[in-house]
Amino acid sequence: MIYIDGICEKAVQLVKEPVFAGLTTNPTIIKRDRPGWGMMDTMKFLSKVPGERHFVQGSILSSNWIQKVREFLKKSDFDPEIFTIKLPWDPQKASAIVPELNEMGVGVCATAVYTVQQYYAALSMEVEYVAVYYERMIKSGIDAEERIEEMLEVGGWHSNAPHIIAASIKDIESANLLLALGVHDLTLPVDIAEEYIKGSFPADDLNRFEGDFKL
Repeated sequence: MIYIDGICEKAVQLVKEPVFAGLTTNPTIIKRDRPGWGMMDTMKFLSKVPGERHFVQGSILSSNWIQKVREFLKKSDFDPEIFTIKLPWDPQKASAIVPELNEMGVGVCATAVYTVQQYYAALSMEVEYVAVYYERMIKSGIDAEERIEEMLEVGGWHSNAPHIIAASIKDIESANLLLALGVHDLTLPVDIAEEYIKGSFPADDLNRFEGDFKL
């Protein structure tokens, strides 16, 4: 699946293309794209945006948002599975929140996962997604490809392994490399997502085929 990292108007229009599965957000993205909005404003807006699944980030340092999300979902007539709640992945702090989110019927994504032990804790808690930050790993001195391969290898031994969704991607080459490694899902910045779905016909195939087409 390919997701778009953003909630600006361009991202909302682009996600209508069937190739994209939904939008991913975090507090920084919301502050950039929709100044003044909070988590609940974002969820209310995304509940009306096309897509199989949208990602919104919760907090592990406060819990007042959990009841607000529960009340919002109870009053709504859509499947709560359209939402996945991202939690900054400190396993100890997140462990009390994951069961509550499971009870609500929303997905859970362990986000900002840099180590195998973080990944394995997410697997053990049966979260649905693990978000790895590719470029941030590299900037932190981590061999990102090797680390992601290690996570995929560990996950391969378990039937309930979470999907790895790769974020912090700066170009199409990196996106393709991550897919080749075996990453399950990508979340791309708006400009990269727009470029990613453009056709490529270096041998002028499109014009040749269209020119020869007959009904």
